[in-house]
Amino acid sequence: MFKKNWYLFTPMLIIAIPVAIYCYYAFSMGYDSKDAVNATKYFVVSGTRYAMDYDELNFNRLKPGMDGRTVYETMRKQPSERHDNDTRWVYSLPKPGAKAYHERIIIMERDNQNIPRVKELVKRFHVPGE
Repeated sequence: MFKKNWYLFTPMLIIAIPVAIYCYYAFSMGYDSKDAVNATKYFVVSGTRYAMDYDELNFNRLKPGMDGRTVYETMRKQPSERHDNDTRWVYSLPKPGAKAYHERIIIMERDNQNIPRVKELVKRFHVPGE
């Protein structure tokens, strides 16, 4: 049957592949539905440059309130870039020519003792203009 009617499975594949990509982004990467839809939509034209030896599992271990030293020990690497008086630690950037990318940023804030602490973690799929 499959040999004669292989074309009947084509519509299922056309639907199954984007659904599988969506599920990967939603469940494995932890994106909300909007980011998972955008990541699926821009799957072919997206490109992300991560900091050297970046590990997503280490990024997922970070929590608001951690101090800068603990962040560095957890990530085991310096960020790709630091901005705004060392309050934005950027671990991912778009590849040249990419229309979208997976954004990973740690927003730091100094406490009363001038120790940088994690204020917010940015983990999303970035599409310029949205």
